[in-house]
Amino acid sequence: MTPKSFANAGPGPCVPARPQVRCYAGRERRDEYSWLEDPESQEVKDWLEKENAWTQAVMADSAPLEDQLYLEMKARLRETFESLPYQWRGYEFFERTLEGREYPIHYRRKLGQAAPELLFDSNQQAGKHAYFELGSLAVSPDNRFLVWAEDSTGDEEWTLSIRNLDTGELLPESLDTCSSCVVWAADSQSFWYLRLDACRRPWQLCHHRLGTAVTVDRVLLEETDARFFMALSADRTEQLLLVELASTDTTEYLWGPLSEPDAPLQLMRPREKGLEYYPDFDGHQFYIKTNDQGINYRLVTASVQQPQHWTELVPHRQDVTLEDYELFPGHLVLFEREKGLVQVRIRQLHTGDSCQVAFPDALWSVAAGDNAEYDAGFLRLEYESLNRPLSVLDVCLDTGHWQLRWQLPVEAGFNPDDYQTRRIQVPSEDGVLVPVSLVGRRESFSRPVPVLLYGYGAYGASEDPGFSSGRLNLLDRGMLFAIAHVRGGGDLGEHWYRQGKGLHKKNSFADFVACARFLIDQNITAADRLLAEGGSAGGLLVAASLNRAPELFAGAVLNVPFVDVLNTMLDPGLPLTVTEYDEWGDPADPAVYDYIHSYSPVDGVKAGPYPPQLVTTALADSRVPFWEAVKWVARVRSQTTGCHPALLKIHMQAGHGGASGRYQAMRELACEQAFMLTLVKSFLDSPAGEKSFSSS
Repeated sequence: MTPKSFANAGPGPCVPARPQVRCYAGRERRDEYSWLEDPESQEVKDWLEKENAWTQAVMADSAPLEDQLYLEMKARLRETFESLPYQWRGYEFFERTLEGREYPIHYRRKLGQAAPELLFDSNQQAGKHAYFELGSLAVSPDNRFLVWAEDSTGDEEWTLSIRNLDTGELLPESLDTCSSCVVWAADSQSFWYLRLDACRRPWQLCHHRLGTAVTVDRVLLEETDARFFMALSADRTEQLLLVELASTDTTEYLWGPLSEPDAPLQLMRPREKGLEYYPDFDGHQFYIKTNDQGINYRLVTASVQQPQHWTELVPHRQDVTLEDYELFPGHLVLFEREKGLVQVRIRQLHTGDSCQVAFPDALWSVAAGDNAEYDAGFLRLEYESLNRPLSVLDVCLDTGHWQLRWQLPVEAGFNPDDYQTRRIQVPSEDGVLVPVSLVGRRESFSRPVPVLLYGYGAYGASEDPGFSSGRLNLLDRGMLFAIAHVRGGGDLGEHWYRQGKGLHKKNSFADFVACARFLIDQNITAADRLLAEGGSAGGLLVAASLNRAPELFAGAVLNVPFVDVLNTMLDPGLPLTVTEYDEWGDPADPAVYDYIHSYSPVDGVKAGPYPPQLVTTALADSRVPFWEAVKWVARVRSQTTGCHPALLKIHMQAGHGGASGRYQAMRELACEQAFMLTLVKSFLDSPAGEKSFSSS
């Protein structure tokens, strides 16, 4: 029998507890749910299916709302459109998205010709698998061959395939268990790629020659330190191969000419613990971003002959973080984070003069776009804000003035001026001010309304204010959306990140709880209408905050949450564990063990009334194992003193990113929104056009 209201449906099925005692470095840990850690077990799969069935039954009454939300998202979607082309090697490349198709179709067109050429149709390839994700598309320098990377399970093990673009012939060699990185040699007869180890870590640099068996591919380099991942790229002028070896706080680079695949690679500078450097090449010298003289980075140059001898070009600054840079002939583009926002500054290399690009909003997100050609003569940016969809801007390198070239179409009468954005400062428990970005319809700021508070706060990743068409479903019903820019993210620079990692991680949770409490105290919302959401490390943030202050939240959505932190960090055989010691700490150290244990959400569940939760995970997730979410739900159900449900939704044929198709992704988002809106429906407005959607 389906409950009439899932808000009081009861906690959910009681997960069988089978206590096991594990010993780690002389310590014993009791785990009632370790039996769930076997993805091959039929008993485990049967339990996951039972969880899905219960969630579906509990949410059955919200199915009409879910359908309506999906239709609203679809109504805003221009189902057929074409991206802005970019030029590269005598062609222009673009994508077409067609009505009813899950994935974009990739084309190229020879300059001066009208007829486009089909490069790759993900829809056709996806039809062969239950799951599909396209990684890199790498066209050879002579424009004759295409290498593409695909993942057909969601576990981020990529297969590389090769097609002759002149004949359409698929070459017989297929390269399995790879990363998606591919760099072609200048002669278009071979390419470099990376193989994965048992933990799905890119660890071997290999070289493949067309027409030869994969078994004879040369292994050029192996990274035996499990903390380090490999990555590949070509330099800005496409003359050099750059091989990155990186942990979370240390980098090392090797380089070699793309025109000489057999030439030995040269080391730029030996790795030093804590030293990060990121090189590029303009055809004459190296440009290198580095933290050797300060955590906010500086920019230096070096000659090819003496790559370890660095000359300063842009100094380290205490209040500005150099996040990235882009090279053009005679120009240097700097992406600098200042006061929580990325500024774009263009510097003329010959004169030293510079100009800053001006943007139209108070809050924004900006990054380099498709700047494929080094000598294109202009800078292409991708820009968006909380109320403005993704826009492509072409910027004059001399003046910084820009032209809007393309904007993601949003239908159904969307007007960005109907929505207001704000940034407020919230004092955390130690007095540090935490920024919160908000967006909503203008009238929603005048009264206490439901608020969705989102956060991430890890790895130095910045949650810059960006646009979501699907989010309009919530805003148009009177909700506000808020981003808590907590410590652990990079929103205010490198120091902000370092204050929320390792033995300072609990600052992230204190910040999030402080933001929730502030929104309530300032009468922006109330505890019976405040919702929380986070994914992956953001799921850790939300779960730890629920353990701290469950009374502040009316409900929460946790997507692929990293919640069994101590057990995961104690298992070096899991993907990512060893390389993330620099982020979370190595629990072989007793002090680190105790600190992680003090905040790990699964370990911190305590008796009390937890709010309703929707927790999602995926069977093939190689980043956060599915059993973490299952254990969290099991612990919450066993300890909660209330009648609110802890719903678990397991994607049985996907990975960390969930569904890969655009319609599938909208369906998943509609389910999450239906859960949230049902919890706060008594405080909401009805959006314009709701009747027409519900009758469609």
